[in-house]
Amino acid sequence: MPLLSKVGRKSFRTRLLVALLYALLLAGAVAMLYPLGLMLAGSTQSVADLHENRLVPRFLVSDEALWQKYLEALFNESLDALNIAFRTDYPSFNAIPLPPPGAAPHAEWLPAYHRFLQDTPLPPTSITLGHYWAPQAGAFPAALRAFRRHLREKYGTLDALNAALRTDFDAWYNVFVQPPAYLFPHALPHATPLADALDAYKSTAPDWQKTLLSPEGFYIKLYLKPRYGRDIASYNAAHGTTHPSWDTVTLPPTCPDPSATPEESADWQDFTTRALNPLWLSPPSPSQESHRSQESHSPPTLSTPDLQFRAWLLLHPDALPQNLPPSAIATAPLPQFAHHADLFRQHIPALRREFLLRNYRTVLDYLLFHGRGILNTVIYCILAVLVALLVNPLAAYALSRGNLRHSTQILFFLMLTMAFPHMVTQIPVFLLLREFGLLNTFAALILPGAASGYSIFLLKGFFDSLPRDLYESAQLDGAGEWTLFWHITMRLSTPILSVIALQAFTLAYANFMYALLICQSPKMWTLMVWLYQLQQRTGPGVVQASLILAALPTLLVFLACQRVLLRGIVVPIEK
Repeated sequence: MPLLSKVGRKSFRTRLLVALLYALLLAGAVAMLYPLGLMLAGSTQSVADLHENRLVPRFLVSDEALWQKYLEALFNESLDALNIAFRTDYPSFNAIPLPPPGAAPHAEWLPAYHRFLQDTPLPPTSITLGHYWAPQAGAFPAALRAFRRHLREKYGTLDALNAALRTDFDAWYNVFVQPPAYLFPHALPHATPLADALDAYKSTAPDWQKTLLSPEGFYIKLYLKPRYGRDIASYNAAHGTTHPSWDTVTLPPTCPDPSATPEESADWQDFTTRALNPLWLSPPSPSQESHRSQESHSPPTLSTPDLQFRAWLLLHPDALPQNLPPSAIATAPLPQFAHHADLFRQHIPALRREFLLRNYRTVLDYLLFHGRGILNTVIYCILAVLVALLVNPLAAYALSRGNLRHSTQILFFLMLTMAFPHMVTQIPVFLLLREFGLLNTFAALILPGAASGYSIFLLKGFFDSLPRDLYESAQLDGAGEWTLFWHITMRLSTPILSVIALQAFTLAYANFMYALLICQSPKMWTLMVWLYQLQQRTGPGVVQASLILAALPTLLVFLACQRVLLRGIVVPIEK
């Protein structure tokens, strides 16, 4: 029978009260869902949008926000690498606007640049692999996942990879080599077999994951500007030059250059001998050698992608953009900004999916290819539920049906165990299990919590409410105690048993500190221990993604038990 009759519902005050109740319920639902929505949005974050608090991530609705995340991943979270490649001075990834189609800086050089890339086989040392490393976000970008997949397909097993590349990785999750920074003197090719494997893989990566190294951009961004400032006028005053902007400042192939001032030649010599990797320097050509002066040695020659592009333009004058004189070739830039703006527009849907799922893929890759966390957790949870559904009902049945003289005192003693938090009992339990030699076993995880005073208390109360006539009738028909327990008590106690099973699963699944203390061997670590290890080495986005994935099994188990719980609540008493 409803609380409000049909006549009562027609009252304005009643309708107002009902509307108020629905409004309160809706406000409560929003208050619960809003933090969850923020957490879902936060699970897609990287460094570019780390400080945003939005229910809908901005990169899902804004191409410019996606462009900024793309550039952050393309340059492996290094703003200096971006400014070197693009010859810019952006203060952050968030400050880089998405140019309109065809309006990017140096876009007029794009057709010639595309032909240059097709005609010129560049060495791996000239290529930087982006979407490979996320040191701050801690995620596994697309290129890193593809590189590991390439190694698994090539070598099959981790042992075979270690033997072939002389490494000692203990899990596929750890297969990683820091990309060599070939602009700097300390990075040399062929340092390790794994670095050679990465260099060989670069040529097979898609274009939207690669950029060309620019020693000229390195020269301007990290050598000249820190010395002379960003204002081109100060550089001109120090060198006696008349450059209208930094775009016309170049790194000549040799020194002394006929058109260079003594100050420019001094900078060239200092930069190439102290700051630049020697692999960009090549010995003088035979023609240079034959015409050298009486000096002890001829000056070395630079060979960089910037100079190779200009040399290619000299051989292909038809590729020169219209309305530009041939003299523009001397300062022709690598139009990488415009190049990647075009590649970005071609891959917008795929990039959105990548950044939406990248942190989740990181967590799954870590769990699937690192240790036995998932298997250990499944075994632990199953055993914990089975033991809880066996030990606790037997104890409660004995207290309910046994007519024990001191059943109340026994139940009170069992309830006293709830007064001691787990943090207090962990050390005595650890010492006891160590004496029995049970550490790093499933028995150590399950046995200390096999009997629960709270579960026995709930079950005893439920068993006491079952009709006694049912037991007496069964006994008259010759049923034994096991039949009474299994076929009557357990069958009628499905709702409360679901509560016990759900509680046992939740405690076992969420067990972290006790599991880490009792099982210190990584081979016995459960899912929560592995997730803790992951969270110590990743950023907030991956942490939130791991928490969401970790919450899914508990939610699914609760939904599976929900129907049984509700059915126990609404069953008519007379039935």
